[in-house]
Amino acid sequence: MTAHLVWLCAALFFVLAIPAWPGHANSLSLTLDNIDTPSLHASRISLRISLGDKPQLALSIGQLSVQDQTWRNVRLQCTDFSLESALIACRNGHMQTGSGRPWPVDFQFWPQQKRAQVSLRPEPGEEWRAEARWGSDWMLNVETLGGSLKWLSPWFPENQPRPGAGRLSGKIALAGRGKQPRSVKAELQFSQLGFSDASGQHAGEKVGLNVKLDAQQNQGQWDWQTEGVWHEGEVYWHPLYLTANGHKLNIRGRYDPQQIRVEQGTLAIPSLGIVLAEGTWSRPDARLSAASVQGGNLDLAGIFSGFVRPFLGQTALAKAEATGSLSFIGRVADGKVASLDLGLANASLQDKEGRFSLRGVTLNLPWRAGSDANVDLALGGGKLLALELGAFSTVLEMRDKHLFMPRLVVPLLDGTLNIQDFHAEHSAAGWQWQFEAGLTPISMEQLSTALKWPKMHGTLAGVIPRVQYGAGKLVVDGALLVKAFDGTIVIQDLALLDPLGRAPRLEASLDMRQLDLDLLTRAFSFGSMQGRVDVAVKGLELSNWKPVAFDASVHSSPGAYPRKISQRAVQNISSLGGAGAAAAIQRSFLGIFKEFGYSQIGLSCVLRNGVCLMDGVKAAPQGYVIVQGGGIPAITVIGYNRSVGWDELIARLQRVTQGNAKPVVK
Repeated sequence: MTAHLVWLCAALFFVLAIPAWPGHANSLSLTLDNIDTPSLHASRISLRISLGDKPQLALSIGQLSVQDQTWRNVRLQCTDFSLESALIACRNGHMQTGSGRPWPVDFQFWPQQKRAQVSLRPEPGEEWRAEARWGSDWMLNVETLGGSLKWLSPWFPENQPRPGAGRLSGKIALAGRGKQPRSVKAELQFSQLGFSDASGQHAGEKVGLNVKLDAQQNQGQWDWQTEGVWHEGEVYWHPLYLTANGHKLNIRGRYDPQQIRVEQGTLAIPSLGIVLAEGTWSRPDARLSAASVQGGNLDLAGIFSGFVRPFLGQTALAKAEATGSLSFIGRVADGKVASLDLGLANASLQDKEGRFSLRGVTLNLPWRAGSDANVDLALGGGKLLALELGAFSTVLEMRDKHLFMPRLVVPLLDGTLNIQDFHAEHSAAGWQWQFEAGLTPISMEQLSTALKWPKMHGTLAGVIPRVQYGAGKLVVDGALLVKAFDGTIVIQDLALLDPLGRAPRLEASLDMRQLDLDLLTRAFSFGSMQGRVDVAVKGLELSNWKPVAFDASVHSSPGAYPRKISQRAVQNISSLGGAGAAAAIQRSFLGIFKEFGYSQIGLSCVLRNGVCLMDGVKAAPQGYVIVQGGGIPAITVIGYNRSVGWDELIARLQRVTQGNAKPVVK
């Protein structure tokens, strides 16, 4: 605004005042209704020049508009004013808009030399200077010392981040001939810069930045080079949060009406490494027509924490950390990604909550659009939950956005997880994949030790039918068969929703047949029981791995086999029935005999809204039968509490497996 005002004042003097200046006049008054140019509009203009021993100038403008900015009641006062044919000057002047504070201003205008200078000091310690020359060859230099960036805020679009604080020092020099600029040079230092937008998703605080620009025009084409160093402050550019670390950016390129070309670009971040780039932006098409970006031995830890994790949102990877090195070369041709070479060396991924870890990862991905490629992948080891994964290597076949892996063998404890026919494909809906798998026998003793469960015996093996993932949902087609506790476990209708989210949801139904009670009870320190049971769990729903609903029942398996129950097991089952549970046997019998016979065992729970509705083999007076006696000596256990809070039931189970249960016997 100041520069436009000065040019307006100088033009008035040069064009109007000098030719008609009467030698004997002591003052000159001039009034104009409007002055209009493509970028400036001024109305209600009043100019008065008083001569005498100390010439003075007074200029007022009712409304001044420059582009989209408007000021009202603009006034310029010069108490030390010179009006000569060779020089028009204002010393110790003051400019004011509305009721604001006056700003000191000086300007000099040499009409014959076609040269002007302006100096403006809005605040103490702040100065803006401009110098211009015009004619066939022209130049404009703008320099500032401690300039407040808040004055520039109104010139930014409303939907873009605007500076609200900070200082600017440096200079900008423009030169040209006729209507054509020939060169632009700038050296600017930003300090304590603060900016933000209305959405709050883009902001910076105490930013320190040095910028250099040198551009030269030759036959309609600009050769340019820019350099930037970010040495202070922090920036939030949703979802990225970045802090200054001596980031350096150097770009050299060319610009013409058809394209903007980066011939060489270098981004150096001390904590990460160096990235090189080149490319061409087509101006008529407004698209990236060609580009190449590459980086070697970049620090994977910094890249993951600073540039990957912010995009992971509430997924399970949001609390992971990575180490190792990353190298890549990416190319764009005809506006499309043409190739990507990606490599990982000695990489690792560690979940802070201990859910998974991968170590010693190496990857070599040579992807080409429309061509087949083999991806080499190797893993030195890792963990899934508490299960140790052994080392393995494999080759994936890749074409465009489709991956295929015929076979993968992953060592798991003393067995293996065998994955076959793995297919993955990326579409507009995101990644989709599927595979088939099998689990060779794993020692239940090793498994229970790794998971910190009670010691179990036997082996775990299974066949995993086709597993499919898409749209945030993992589904197992058919039935998952597992052999454990000398029986069979069939899992059906298995689905996992949002598996990488913060609150995954699992749905399934389980059918367990002929489980050996001796193996089960020994594993959980429940007391000795002989026999076999069938377990059915329908409509199982887990939210964040905690049960929220199911219909579960445990019943004696059909068939002939020994059916015995120890005194301790009787006590523990009695405790599960609640404070009123009773053993239908004389107190003395419970103390005399170490084990008893039974004919049927049955217990069920329907979980809804945190409450378990319980039942047993059959109804009993004021309760339900959990253990139906049979043989000599026989014992019957009755439960009396039908509605039990799920948390309370879990607490009872924990007490009985820890040997803290005390039965109520009648």
